[in-house]
Amino acid sequence: MKKVSRTVLGIALVTLMITGCGEAKVPDTIDRPMISIAKSGEVTEYLISDFDKEYYSVSGLSSMAAEEAAQYNTANQSGTATPVKLEKVEALEDGSGRVCIVYKYDSAESYTGFNQGSLFFGTVQEAVSQGYSVNVSLEGLDGQTLTADQLKQATDKRLIIAPWGVHVYCPGSVEYISGNAALAEDGSVDGTAAEDPVYILLK
Repeated sequence: MKKVSRTVLGIALVTLMITGCGEAKVPDTIDRPMISIAKSGEVTEYLISDFDKEYYSVSGLSSMAAEEAAQYNTANQSGTATPVKLEKVEALEDGSGRVCIVYKYDSAESYTGFNQGSLFFGTVQEAVSQGYSVNVSLEGLDGQTLTADQLKQATDKRLIIAPWGVHVYCPGSVEYISGNAALAEDGSVDGTAAEDPVYILLK
């Protein structure tokens, strides 16, 4: 569990964005929980919270976040890729007194290991082999329903299973989503009203 997001910030994570060329693309204004998933599998996370200047400085918060990432990497890095990178910590310029912490993960697995919430990105077959439940029906953007049995048979389709409470920006066109989420105007999947993991099936 991440100490910075849970103890210091004490709020829900901010998450996702993405797409087109496969590079994670952040909205111009970051004012909500977001995650961005690139075609390569890299994940960018945006945490936003109120900031109590009486107890913390931005530089102090940055040092704490960097130390936590370093500790995780020391315990979990097995190859050349760095599992977790702290991209930046900065105060927002909107005068709200909030701060934004941006992390980049080499994979959804590293995101899951570093956070309390779970994130999956891969094929339906890979999700099943890793123990994720795919016993859910999904709603198509064309109004059609994909049953749980049909989802299990779509073994080669790319699937995202995202934590609830965030906007997810996907590395491709969305075809089906779970009923606890909705497609936002900017193309992201809005899971802020969900209380369970959000399922997203890509074309």
